[in-house]
Amino acid sequence: MATLPWECVVHGVPASLQSKSTTRARWKTTVAAAATSLWPAGDAPLAVPVQVAITYFFEDSALDVDNMLKPIQDALIGIALEDDKHVTDVRGAKRDLANAFVVKGMSRVMADGFISDGPFVHIKIDLAPDHKELP
Repeated sequence: MATLPWECVVHGVPASLQSKSTTRARWKTTVAAAATSLWPAGDAPLAVPVQVAITYFFEDSALDVDNMLKPIQDALIGIALEDDKHVTDVRGAKRDLANAFVVKGMSRVMADGFISDGPFVHIKIDLAPDHKELP
C-alpha cells in the first residue's frame, strides 16, 4: 500500500460537474496523468476507507467547490483509489492565489503548485478518521 498521506498537484482549472462531457473528460485525463506520475509504481489503488482533501488555488474567478469534487475523485479510480466507494470523508476548498498564505510544513508536492505559473488543484488522500468519533 502507498505511504499515506499521499498527494498530488494538478495544474490548470478544474472542470465542473456541470461542464460539457468533453471538457470533463479532458480534465479527468489531466488529473489521471498527474496522479499516475506520483503514485508509487507497482502499488495497487487503495481499497480501504480514506479521506480526500481537494483544494483549488485559483486566479480571477473560482467555480463552485462541490461541482469540482466528483470529476477529480472519478479520475483517481484505478490509480489511487480502487473505487470511490472507499471515500468516506471529503473536504473541498478554494483559495485565491492573490492572497498571501502562511503554510506550515509545506510538502514538495504543494510547493510545486505554488511555483507554477497559474491555477492548480492540490489533492491529498489519507486514511479515514475514526468513524466512532464525530467531528
